[in-house]
Amino acid sequence: MDGNNRWSKKNKTNKYDGYKKGANTIIKLSNYIFNNTHAKYVSAFALSKNNLSRSSNLILTLKKILLEFLNKVIEDEISFQFNIRFIGNRNFLSGEIKKKINQLEKQKKNNKKTLLIYINYSGKNDIEQAALKYHQNFKNSNINKLNNYLLTSGIPDPDILIRTGGFNRLSDFLIYQSSFTELFFLKKLWPDLNKNDVSKIFAKYNLLERKFGL
Repeated sequence: MDGNNRWSKKNKTNKYDGYKKGANTIIKLSNYIFNNTHAKYVSAFALSKNNLSRSSNLILTLKKILLEFLNKVIEDEISFQFNIRFIGNRNFLSGEIKKKINQLEKQKKNNKKTLLIYINYSGKNDIEQAALKYHQNFKNSNINKLNNYLLTSGIPDPDILIRTGGFNRLSDFLIYQSSFTELFFLKKLWPDLNKNDVSKIFAKYNLLERKFGL
C-alpha cells in the first residue's frame, strides 16, 4: 500500500486525506477481488516496523485513521462481506484501538474469505521469532516445520504481490512466504489503484505457467 504520503503531496492535500483514501481503497479492492475471483485471502501491508521511525505526527495521523476505520467497519458503515484480521506487533497502539481490533476480529462473516492487514510487521522479525520458537520447542513438539511458527501460520503463501509507488522491492514484507509469488510493480500510487489495474494484473497472471522450481 505504498504511496499515500506522496499522493497527498501530489494532490496538494493533507496527509490525513491521503491515508484515509488509501484505507478506503483496500476495502474497495478487497470487495472486488473476493466477488470476482476464488481468492480466500487478500493481504495489505498497511504499516511496516520501519515505518514507526517516521515523524510522531504521521504516526498519530495513522492511529487516528485506524481508529476511524475500525469504528466504521464495526458499525457496518462500510459495506464488506469478508472477515478482517490484523497481523503484527500491536504494542504501539492505544488500549482503545487494540480493543476495537479484538472486537472486529470476533465479528465473523458467513464465509471463509479474509482480509489480512499487516501493521508494525517485519518479514525479517517474523523469521527470527519463528526460528527462536522452533529452537525452543523442537525437542518437545510434533510441530517441526519453521513455517508453523510464522505469524502467517495456517495461511497459504501469496500467489500475487502488487507493489505500488514505483519501487521494485519487497520492503521487508512476507520475505519467507514469497519464494514463488508472482511480483507486479506499478508506478501508480496506492490511493489511485483501481479495479481495472487489478483486473489487468490478474489477466497477466492467468497467462503465466507457474512451475514452482520444477
